[in-house]
Amino acid sequence: MRTWAVLGSGSSGNSYLFSDGSSAILIDQGYSVASLKRRLAHFSTTVEAVEAVFVTHLHPDHVRGVGTLARMHHVPVWMHTKAVEAQRQVVSNLNIPAGLLHTVDPFEVIEVGPFSVFCFETSHDSAGSVGWVVAHEGRQYMVLTDAGVTDEVQRSLAREAEVLFLEANYDREMLKNGPYPPPLKARIASKGGHLSNDEALTFLAESGFSGSHVYFIHISDTNNSVPLLEAAARISSPVPFTVCAKGACYGVVGS
Repeated sequence: MRTWAVLGSGSSGNSYLFSDGSSAILIDQGYSVASLKRRLAHFSTTVEAVEAVFVTHLHPDHVRGVGTLARMHHVPVWMHTKAVEAQRQVVSNLNIPAGLLHTVDPFEVIEVGPFSVFCFETSHDSAGSVGWVVAHEGRQYMVLTDAGVTDEVQRSLAREAEVLFLEANYDREMLKNGPYPPPLKARIASKGGHLSNDEALTFLAESGFSGSHVYFIHISDTNNSVPLLEAAARISSPVPFTVCAKGACYGVVGS
């Protein structure tokens, strides 16, 4: 893998890039195509190199630009079968051209260029929500985001990963004392919501993740603090880490 990058992560948009220098794939595409092109350019990648988009779930910040990208550049889109069957109107509204929308079941391997990609189920309030593992030249890269709780399957996958992109959405006290209305607070902290800082760090410890790097993603602007998460991770993270606050994780490149 020549490049992996957090193109953006948070409530305003999400997308993750994996590229070997000639072929590229995306996990999620929550941006306009114009914005996506600007973000790809930071990593010397063009939209023409993108061979597929793999969707975690159908909330707008993850799929807002998927249909436009498919229509403008004939990019295939892969989603969990359950997401397509349970949310037909949402999928229809994306207006993905016939022949470019594909369904996949958990652990069914999709081969795209030099990449092998498969999904695993996650707990979130969007039917058919999944995370993804990208395999390239014997190494695995795992994206686990928008998950209210974690499980042993996910911990096992993290144990095998070289690089982990892991949600750390909120600090419990900041959420509790913050400005959100009680129903929204309850939704975020529920099994169908998001992972807290504590839950993310516990997942790291329990999974035995020992890869080269962990990137904390989907950080809330309102209910989290980068210094707070960094301080906690310095104490408990077994590997080097980066906190990917909105707009601050541009430039994550690996080889």
